[in-house]
Amino acid sequence: MTRCRAVPLSTLGFGAAVLVIAALTSLDATGQHTHDESDHGDSHEARQEDHTDPEETPSGVGAREARHDEHEDHEEEAEGGVVELSAESIQAADIHVTALKSELLPEVISAPGEIRLDQYRSAEVTPLIDAVVVKRHARLGDEVKAGQPLITLASIEVAAAQGELRIVANEWQRVRRLGRGVVSAKRFVQARVAYEQGRLKLSAYGLDNKQINAVVTRRMKVALGQFQLNAPVSGTVLRDEFRVGQRIKAGHSLFLIADERRVWVEANLPPVQADHIEIGVPAQVNIGGHWHEGRVIQKHHLLDEQTRTVRVRIAVTPHGEHHHAGEFVQVAIAADAGHAEPTLAVPESALVQDDEGNWTVFVELNPGHFKQTRIRRGTTRGKKISISGIAEGTPVVTEGAFYLGAELAKSGFEIHSH
Repeated sequence: MTRCRAVPLSTLGFGAAVLVIAALTSLDATGQHTHDESDHGDSHEARQEDHTDPEETPSGVGAREARHDEHEDHEEEAEGGVVELSAESIQAADIHVTALKSELLPEVISAPGEIRLDQYRSAEVTPLIDAVVVKRHARLGDEVKAGQPLITLASIEVAAAQGELRIVANEWQRVRRLGRGVVSAKRFVQARVAYEQGRLKLSAYGLDNKQINAVVTRRMKVALGQFQLNAPVSGTVLRDEFRVGQRIKAGHSLFLIADERRVWVEANLPPVQADHIEIGVPAQVNIGGHWHEGRVIQKHHLLDEQTRTVRVRIAVTPHGEHHHAGEFVQVAIAADAGHAEPTLAVPESALVQDDEGNWTVFVELNPGHFKQTRIRRGTTRGKKISISGIAEGTPVVTEGAFYLGAELAKSGFEIHSH
């Protein structure tokens, strides 16, 4: 190896120093340039290798197919899942399936209403003569039967009428035993008329036939002048405003009795709306947040002078619930649909919202298999809701959709049941 000895630039001339510096500069530039070209070539070849193997990279055809399959899976998931149930589970969940069919949904008229007693099943109990309260036999809230004693009263007028009836009853019995062949026709008629008048007088005072017969036969169980007022109808005692010993005027209401198993709901409607309602059409009444089935039984023929509306009366039987007369409610009455077109409709219990807020129903694919299917929700008429986006005749779950939605939620779907 040849040793190179450093030579101070000062021993060289100025021109030689310039040549040496230029040569070193050229050597460094050339070496660096060669290195850059080599790196560029390697990089280019690497990129070509990556480009020539598309099936082994996510950016190639394979990746596109994977993404396509993934997209289809996502769409299928968005359409809803399928719930499979056994026959026992279907019965336990009380799932009902109905084939969709077009029907004419009636127009529904909504209006406020007021609960009233059924006047045909209620009665006021009042004395027809001045009297004093001796004893009460029923209290507020009691359930009574028609003919059941409610109150015992005492009256001087009744005592006098009872005494007169005994006298004329004895005369009538004597005349009847003697017969028409012995007594004159005039005496026979007079005795009979006097007896009938005596009975009618006590009946007008409020005594029933049983009490009157007890006066005639002298088998009265109460003192002379005392009598009982009985329940004219079966029902509940809703009012009993009196006290024992109180003197009661004729016509004063002692009891109010009503059969609360059926009530009336009266709604005031504009004449134009009332004209579209027929007697006997169904109606729904919202009492305390619960809907009850009813039926229109009457329409008034006169306008209310103050509100200029027509009163429509609905009969409702609120099973298992107690409601008070005067309570305000909301009514929905089915009216003439006019020129409305038939449409597919389901009860509200058939609708369920999916995780994106879309309305869906569960379609029965085959026994025990139910698929969640999106539909478009339309207008609500009474208890039915019009829908579209599904074919007529499709078997749809009308009861138990909430249970199916819960089953899907267990599988990872988020269902928002309506």
